[in-house]
Amino acid sequence: MKTTRSLKLLIASAAFALLTSGCTTFGTFAEDQSIEGQVEDILEPIELNNQPAFIGVESHNLYVLIYGQVPSEDVKAQASQSINGIPVIRKVFNELRVANPEEVSTISDSWITTKVKSSLAAEKGLDSKRIKVITEAGEVFLMGLVTREEGDKAALVARNISGVTRVVKIFEYIN
Repeated sequence: MKTTRSLKLLIASAAFALLTSGCTTFGTFAEDQSIEGQVEDILEPIELNNQPAFIGVESHNLYVLIYGQVPSEDVKAQASQSINGIPVIRKVFNELRVANPEEVSTISDSWITTKVKSSLAAEKGLDSKRIKVITEAGEVFLMGLVTREEGDKAALVARNISGVTRVVKIFEYIN
């Protein structure tokens, strides 16, 4: 039984490595998933106690993006301060906005994300598999391990998508 579980983990790891060549390692991917869970657990009470609010979390290569809408600058600051103590996080990007989440169109944001991902995939000289795209209230957040040239190209592509109001590069640069 233990051998079967180990074999399944090995196959899943190999498939992940093949699909994400040029990306973070499996260990970093697992660590990012753990970070997201920890940050969500810490931020959930802040979100629930300060309605209306929505706080989203993404982690890539130990960089953490928190985004969404909160009712005040104090809540925004509280969110950052509450997760600063997690030692494995390399950097926190607080992109929370003081706004009402009920005024944000998730359908529009999903469509923008789809258009950005498709456009990045079609762009020559750009490995779109290494770029994570998150859209919130028309703002596109780009995360990943890229060269400066790739990062600039990805941001330019995203800026030219209809409905995008702002592009935020949260890249770790290689080379």
